[in-house]
Order: sequence, then structure tokens, then C-alpha cells
Amino acid sequence: MSEKIGRNDVCYCGSGKKFKKCCLQQSLKCLDVPDEEWRNLRQLEGIVIDKHLTPYATQELPADVIRLALDDCFPEDLPEDLDQELLFSHFFIPWFLFNWIPLEEFDVKGFDPDKTVSQNYLQMHGNSLNSVERCFIEAMNHTYYSFYSVLEVELEKKLVVKDIMLGITHTIKERQGTYMLKRGDIVFSRILTLANQSIFIGMMPFTLPVGYQHDLIDFKDWLIEENKVQELTPEILRESSDTELCDYFFGLIQSAFSKQFPTLVNTDGELMQFSKSYFKLTVKPEEALRCLLPLTLSKDAEGFLRDAKRSESGVVQKIEIPWLKKGNKKHQNWDNTVMGHITLQANKLMLETNSEERNQRGKKLLDKYLGDAIHFQKTLIESPEQKLKSMPKSAIKNKKEINLMESPEVKQQIKEIAKAHWENWFDQPIPVLNNQTPREAAKTKKGVERLEALLLQYEQKDTEKDNLLKADVDYLRKELNLDKKDLH
Repeated sequence: MSEKIGRNDVCYCGSGKKFKKCCLQQSLKCLDVPDEEWRNLRQLEGIVIDKHLTPYATQELPADVIRLALDDCFPEDLPEDLDQELLFSHFFIPWFLFNWIPLEEFDVKGFDPDKTVSQNYLQMHGNSLNSVERCFIEAMNHTYYSFYSVLEVELEKKLVVKDIMLGITHTIKERQGTYMLKRGDIVFSRILTLANQSIFIGMMPFTLPVGYQHDLIDFKDWLIEENKVQELTPEILRESSDTELCDYFFGLIQSAFSKQFPTLVNTDGELMQFSKSYFKLTVKPEEALRCLLPLTLSKDAEGFLRDAKRSESGVVQKIEIPWLKKGNKKHQNWDNTVMGHITLQANKLMLETNSEERNQRGKKLLDKYLGDAIHFQKTLIESPEQKLKSMPKSAIKNKKEINLMESPEVKQQIKEIAKAHWENWFDQPIPVLNNQTPREAAKTKKGVERLEALLLQYEQKDTEKDNLLKADVDYLRKELNLDKKDLH
């Protein structure tokens, strides 16, 4: 067994340096040594909020003060899926203590209704605070809420974020958040910088996807116009736009949580409802096929029989036929419309349609052509949402389609299509760029801001397996000289 090497011994790597000046330093860099200053700031946050401000608010102010603040903070129709407890502890408490202006005296002597709870505490009980605690409250009273786009995540260590409202980039020391956030996510929070440490305090525990960044740029432009300024400032965000920012965030959250499945209609304008009607069939499938042949707009029963599923002995087990109608009122160039699908088996028949109206028409036609040979049993109806959820993953993609996509010829065609798409992309007007082309947008500061948001969206999209038009974002940025643009 080798002897333990001492700090002042010659390093084992052969450099000739003392161990403490050589590989020991590298070893220490690899250890997860707690950041003392960061930890002290987080502990200070806990002391100020839990030992000073919260007891003051709950013991010296009226019992209904929390309710009043809650009414001012949150809209009435918060999405039910939001974790209310998490929302209260992570977001509301810091907002209540450092942002809320009561506008009521509460019959509390010396209480200033035009100041925050923390400012009132500082004014009335400042002598119970040490200098560091006082500094924390004063610094917090100068912070402001904003929307931050995550640019970089270093696990358990830091986040690099960009303030969408002010265009400023910050490096935030963070641990828990690095497990939940990814590049492109948007968070709503405030940043406290104290003793050369920057941390999030009061971060909303719900993120917005990267696709909302263009909405936020539009919102920023609206704020600039409302305040009649060229650029927003921390003072504007803190003093005159705090309510607007919170209201806008909750509006986005409500939008994100309440997005309904799109209303789908078939080509007859009927609401999509996937219906399956089951019947007892008292004749053989072959006989039923000949009776229903007019519904297929074909006279070739033998063609359907050739495609039928049979037993080893040749007995017909299943016949599948389409229910067709000539023409289409929505698409004049269509020869016919698929109204439904009929499956014939021994002793049973199933009618499938994509609307309740077609289901009812189909039942009447089955009665017309088969009469006493069928007896209705039941109908099952699924909405598009239910249909999608009930489909097994294996059914979402046909195996033949998967095999086709693996074909070298198809892969090459897709590659050529993607190449042509991105070559043309530079000169195509894009709605989120205010209908400018990427080349036009790259010429102005506002255009570059929108381009950066769009490229960030492409990056996240490229992680999806089914994205056939993946963007080479580095190539797009280089072609537009975005790496050379100074946005600040």
C-alpha cells in the first residue's frame, strides 16, 4: 500500500511542484464545495422572512390582511390545476411582504398605507434588525418582477437568464431550479443582488414555454408605449408596471392551462365525434356484402372478397368495406367522400363514422339494405381528445410508415426538402417577425430580438423525434451574422 502524500510533498504527477500547488488544487476544484456566500444569503432570506416579517404581518396586522392581499394578487378564475399551496409559499409570500401596497391603515399606529409591509416593518421595528438584515430588506424593496428566458443551465450551480423586458443577461446562483429548468423556458420572478450574489426570490413555480417569448416582446413594446419611453427601466417595472406584469403573467398562465383541443369538423361541417355502432348480423358476411355493395359505389363484390380475412380452411372471417358518397360539397374536385367504415364478421357488424350525424344516416341505410338481417345493439362515441388518449402508442404510427421512413431513399428526399426549406427561409416573411424576412429582421435591434426568440424556439423543436425539418441553428445564426450583433 502506498503512503499518503502530504500537502508539502512533491506531487506524484512528476511536475516537480509541491502537491498543494499542483494536483491538490485540481482535486479541490472537482469537489462540490458549498458556496458559503450563496448559502449565507439564502439563510438571511429565511431569517428576514420567517423571523421578522411574517410574524409582524400575522401578529401585528389585522387577521384579514392576508385575504385582502390574496384578492389583490390573484385573479378570481385561477386554473384549478395550479398547485395553490406551492403558489402561496413560493410566490405570494414574497410578493405580499415586498410588493403589496395595502392603501389601508388597518387602525395600526404608525402604519403607512402607501408603503409595503417590509417598509413598514423597517420603519417601526428597524432597531430589531442587524445591519445585514436591514440591508436585505432595503435591497429587496428595490427589486422588480420581470420575465426571464433561460439561456444556460449548469446543474446544481447556476442559471444564465435574460431579462426579456430589459434585455439584460444575469448569472443566477441556483440549485433546485437547475433540475427543473431547461434552455428556452421562461420564468417570472425577481432577482436580488447582494454581496456579489444574485438569486431568484419569489419565483413563480410555473414556467412558460419558449413559444410565449414573442408574446412577451409584444407586451414589452406595449409597456414602452404606455410609459412613453424609449426603453424600460427597473424603476418603471418596479413602480408603475408591477401590477401589469403580474396581471399579464396570470393571463398567460390561464391561456396555457385552458387551451382546449381544437374544434374539429368533418368535410360536411359536422362536429367530429368518433362513433362505433354494433349490430347483430343474422346472415353470412358474404351475403351482407352483396346487400351493402351500393354503399361502396362499386359493383365488384369479388374485389372485397379477395381482400377478406379467411380461416385456414378458407371461410370468410372478416370483410371491411368503405361507405362512400359521390362528390364533396367542400372540395369540389373530390370524386367521392368517405362517410364511414363497415366491418362484417360472423354474427356481427360494426359501423364507424366521424360524426353523430353520419352515424344516424348510416344506421338508416343499414336498415334499408339489410332489414331484418341486423339488430342494433349499442353505440360508443368518443371525442377527438378521448380518441387520442385511447389509442395505444403502437397505433399512432403505422409500422409500414416507420419502415418507410427508415428507407435510405426517403431519408435522402427528406434531407433535400429540409435543405431547400432552410435555404429559402432567409427570404420568406415570417409572422412572428412582424412579417419581415429573417434577413430584414437581422438589420435592426428589435428584429434581432425576435429572431433570437425564434431560433430558441427552433432549438427546442429540434429535440422532438418527429421533427423532419430540423434547423441547423448555428448555421442560421452565422448566415445572419447574429453572433456579431450587440443587443445591449
